[in-house]
Amino acid sequence: MRYIKTKYYNTKEDTLKYIMLFMFLGSFLGAIFFCFTSNDIIEKLDVFIDGFIVQLNENTKLSIINLIEIFLKDTKYFIFIWFLAFIYLGEIFIYLIIFCKGFFIGFTGAIFFNNYNFKMIGSMFNGYILENIINIILIFYISYKAITYCKNRGKKVQLSIKNYINTIIICITINTILFMIFYYIK
Repeated sequence: MRYIKTKYYNTKEDTLKYIMLFMFLGSFLGAIFFCFTSNDIIEKLDVFIDGFIVQLNENTKLSIINLIEIFLKDTKYFIFIWFLAFIYLGEIFIYLIIFCKGFFIGFTGAIFFNNYNFKMIGSMFNGYILENIINIILIFYISYKAITYCKNRGKKVQLSIKNYINTIIICITINTILFMIFYYIK
């Protein structure tokens, strides 16, 4: 297996470990940052989250503009990460995006668990949690491919742009299927 990874991707398998490390570090620091947040800000966030929960429980129909914003929410991350592989310092920015995404997950997770203490979490986010887990996996996938492409481009290795284009097509297709499942069938 190591031979196949080295031959076809021409990189060490540490890339995925670094991606996971940056995501975990961002999540951890996001949760720590929440601990040092003032009570005024926490109260404002509680009001915002309560409005979000009420909207989820009412199952209100979203307008077409809201549906487009929801669809483009994660698609913009995929496209931006994909394009960063063509930039000289793109690898650094990809790790920064992964860290920021982890920070956001850690911070919002700390808010929810602080306020709701596992009650209503399952009923509120029955599809939302699954959708975010799949999107995190897709971000890991596109980040791994982009960083690998970036490293190989720097080493002047013969690269297939066709395979790299297939990567973004796969991520956008899976994101589209998820969007249809979680927002039209709901």
